[in-house]
Amino acid sequence: MIKTKLFMSILFASLSTYTLAANTHSMDSDKGYLDGINGNLVTYCAADETACKAVIDMFNADVAAANSSGSFEAKFVRLSTSEMLARVKGELEKSAQAVKRKCKDMSGDALETCKEATYKAKVDVAFYGTDDPYKASLEDDLFSPYDYASAGDTHPWAADLTAASDSRLGGLYLGLLAMGVNTELAAKAGVDIPQCWADLAKSDYDDSVTIANWNTSGTAYKFAATVLQAFGSEEAGWEKVIEIHQSINQYTKSGSAGVKMAARGETMVGIGFGHDIVALMQQGFPIELVAPCEGVLYEIGPVGIVRGAPNRDAAEAFVQYLYEPSTQEVLASVGSLQFPSNLNAAVPDGAPAMENFKLLVSDPSFSEKDKKNQIIKKWTDEIFPLPR
Repeated sequence: MIKTKLFMSILFASLSTYTLAANTHSMDSDKGYLDGINGNLVTYCAADETACKAVIDMFNADVAAANSSGSFEAKFVRLSTSEMLARVKGELEKSAQAVKRKCKDMSGDALETCKEATYKAKVDVAFYGTDDPYKASLEDDLFSPYDYASAGDTHPWAADLTAASDSRLGGLYLGLLAMGVNTELAAKAGVDIPQCWADLAKSDYDDSVTIANWNTSGTAYKFAATVLQAFGSEEAGWEKVIEIHQSINQYTKSGSAGVKMAARGETMVGIGFGHDIVALMQQGFPIELVAPCEGVLYEIGPVGIVRGAPNRDAAEAFVQYLYEPSTQEVLASVGSLQFPSNLNAAVPDGAPAMENFKLLVSDPSFSEKDKKNQIIKKWTDEIFPLPR
């Protein structure tokens, strides 16, 4: 059963402390690791397109400044988290079969060396998005080990992700699941602002709730893991999922689409991450952030170097770059207001509002591949087809 933990209070106390201290632009490293970087870097990015572009453009500019005579270009393809990792798995399928043949009698460093020589990837790095699909993908061996501890001073929650993944994933930011409610539509309909997940099952919100498809979106799976654990038992959680399904007007491809639709008045309630809702509030949209009373799970935005990355040197440089305070801070300039993992990076305005959330700790099994696939299959086969 899911339960709150003392370390969550410590986590937010830590966030609050450095929020007060980090009001100015922080100092980066000297970025000497960019010297000599050349060729091309191909990445898959699961954040909003504007965030992906801002980081890639800044990286290209800094690499160019460090290598005046070199030739380099980093590119990104924007995909939802689950879609992105499914693509990486498909692209590595032939390599995975070759590894089984060539490396089957090896272990330790020899096995790792054999894998890196055998895997032939099309992409170098996958970054941003939500952590559950990344964790599940570890069972498919999609990512190479890397010394993330050397990338910078990070919060314990980021270091914990790296440790739990055997150094195959790094943690770049933290965000919290939430509801975004269009206050004008709620007032026009004469209904109260929903305060709990259970409220979404009420007839007041029929055809008024938007969330992403569980098959394509890590955000949607974070919602699934939350509701399936927040009502005392998984069985009770499934009952609530069915009830809420009756209020859904659209299942979108992208995890952030629902809260954007709520901001524009295209739906009353969008389910997404709190930092995206705060950003919309700051832009003046009539949307209110709601921390559901039953509690929420948090996401960590990961990064991983893909097995057999074509440009390993550039991939490692890019990972290092993603941990720089200036890189983590630039996300706020394009409306991404997550808590950064680097202790020296400034927290965006609005992020402290997250302290109002009741945080839940998930059963680790919800990040396992078989469990995740089982949940998504049940939803796809039994819940999604239900009339609403």
